[in-house]
Amino acid sequence: MSSGLTTFILSRRAGLKADFPSEYADWAKRPMLFMPSPITSTGDTFLAHIHSDFYEKARKYVENGGLLYASFASDGAVPEMAFLFGARLVDRAVSSEVTLKFVVPFGDFKPGETLHYTVPSATTESWGTLLEVTGGKVIAVDQDGHPALVANTLGSGKTLLSAYPLEHYLANVPAVFDRPEDTHRIYAAFRDWAGVKPVFRADRPSVEVSALNGDRRGYVVVVNHGDQTENVKIFTILPVHAVTRILPEGSKPITMEGSSWKMNLGPYEGAIVEWKQ
Repeated sequence: MSSGLTTFILSRRAGLKADFPSEYADWAKRPMLFMPSPITSTGDTFLAHIHSDFYEKARKYVENGGLLYASFASDGAVPEMAFLFGARLVDRAVSSEVTLKFVVPFGDFKPGETLHYTVPSATTESWGTLLEVTGGKVIAVDQDGHPALVANTLGSGKTLLSAYPLEHYLANVPAVFDRPEDTHRIYAAFRDWAGVKPVFRADRPSVEVSALNGDRRGYVVVVNHGDQTENVKIFTILPVHAVTRILPEGSKPITMEGSSWKMNLGPYEGAIVEWKQ
């Protein structure tokens, strides 16, 4: 469950609306799906992973335009994995430290940029996997030069495969989101590559934005989860022409800058903004 919660937080930090659909829910209603290890495991307890017959549904979901991310540890497996992800598992990748180096531009990652993780235990649940790329595109390699992130296109949809259980690594770091972290940028890069545009999003990962949309008007709830004051910029894809911050003493208009606006939020402060088209 810790990896699932980490994925939820990373999704929110990437500006995505997130929830926890069941294995047998109608996933087609959701444009993006994230399956962190141990969900992809075959060796965990009965309720901790999805069943092998799910992947036929996942294949159809992606072919019809869905976007699927999955991370794997060395205890994972997927039927007909190469068809779905453009790569297959061939062995364990045993290590105590993991470094991902991007080899092509991906989102705001530039070639040569790296992400570093500490492997929390010498177990199959923490070790990564050695991948053989069969048709996907290598986005990043690990410390040994092996494929670490592989992107693939299937039908109208796309997939992104991580050879390491990144969410599991973060979940084992106390207060990991109280310090700078860049794993959410992988989620944001996948979002941008796939063309998913949040209705409202912030330019600070520690600032969460939620919207209540009505007929040509609505409200945005903005929360700073960090312990530092943020001068945050909020972007929208809607044709918004007026925004007003609702304060205890009354409403205060905010100047729009094209399709965005700026506002200050103190540590752990929240704000309600009304928007109108």
